[in-house]
Amino acid sequence: MKAVMYGAGNIGRGFIGALLSQTGYEVVFVDVNDDVVNTINRDKTYPQEIVGENGKTVWIENIRAVDGKDTSTVSDEIASANLLATSVGVTVLEKIIPVICEGLTRRWDKDPDNTLDLLICENLMDANEFLYERIKDTLPDRHKKTLDESLGLVETSIGRMVPVMTEAMKKGDPLRICVEEYDYLPVDRAAFKGPIPDYEKIVPFSPFSFYLERKLYIHNMAHAVTAFLGGIKGYTYIDESIGDIYIRKLVEGAMIESAMMISKKYHVEFSELKAHIDDLLFRFQNPDLHDTVERVGREPIRKLKPKDRLVGALRGCEQEGILPVYLSFSIAAALYNITDASAHELLNETCQISSDEPCGSYIMAFYEKLKNSPKDFASILKMIDRQYNEIRGPVI
Repeated sequence: MKAVMYGAGNIGRGFIGALLSQTGYEVVFVDVNDDVVNTINRDKTYPQEIVGENGKTVWIENIRAVDGKDTSTVSDEIASANLLATSVGVTVLEKIIPVICEGLTRRWDKDPDNTLDLLICENLMDANEFLYERIKDTLPDRHKKTLDESLGLVETSIGRMVPVMTEAMKKGDPLRICVEEYDYLPVDRAAFKGPIPDYEKIVPFSPFSFYLERKLYIHNMAHAVTAFLGGIKGYTYIDESIGDIYIRKLVEGAMIESAMMISKKYHVEFSELKAHIDDLLFRFQNPDLHDTVERVGREPIRKLKPKDRLVGALRGCEQEGILPVYLSFSIAAALYNITDASAHELLNETCQISSDEPCGSYIMAFYEKLKNSPKDFASILKMIDRQYNEIRGPVI
């Protein structure tokens, strides 16, 4: 069996490609980095360093690579693949669609019933719809119907944390990759056209929106807030930030609000989501990942968009009747980290939250508090307690 892994970067080598190799596939990496491609083809293996308390080296084997600039060869590999996966980033994803479509065309010209499943390993909500529309527009007319019948666009939830590899971390090996121990891959059960890979680490689930929202509104949200607050306090690394007892309390509070919303929406036991929160908070403390506050907190404006991790979680809480007070503070912290734009304008135009809304007034109150006392998180926690008490009223 052959799996084509489009992208040999952090997630491609550090998670998906390695997972597929361990599942039993020959993995063909596709990348434009000549050094990476040539080294894979020379060594036929690479070291995956699992860092943390149970650290060990795992050698990933049964691999080869193709130059992503050689689009004809890439298309041939896709045409004969048993599985396809992408982890290239949203910007590059659009650029490789013509190559994917050429591979599908060659495949289906021979046999239109030859199904192919594409694991979408991108940080993009509704990634299946994004790909479907662009592939449909690019495919020749004779295969537009085949697309619906023979291509599975399978969303995944990437939970494994893989830091950006510095030269020091590579130790002279361009393929060396450091990862955390967690290596489960939830996948959208309903999207597969062919057989689902049979491996304990690949977890089929339906409805998959549960996992997507759990990842975005708990994991991604908490990671970003840890970075925003760590930046305010002057920390360098994520493990330093989450080790601050005040930051941990603020991050955990936002996670719990999101978890209560998801529990209510999907009828999942809160205790299951609380266990996930506890696991994430433990994993954020891993100093061997060397994950920086700067990296995790970059692009705060994108993270403030209405359907992204912060505002999306807050709006979801509102819809389910959950008080999003910690999340309101988290949005204020993101606004505070943007120094070249008006907080009021960002709130209205980027977040699409009116300052006249209840949550808008909470956000701006927290923002003003941060401006006046940016590092006084103990007072922020007292302010949150007061907000909860005022909104909730007496508890019987």
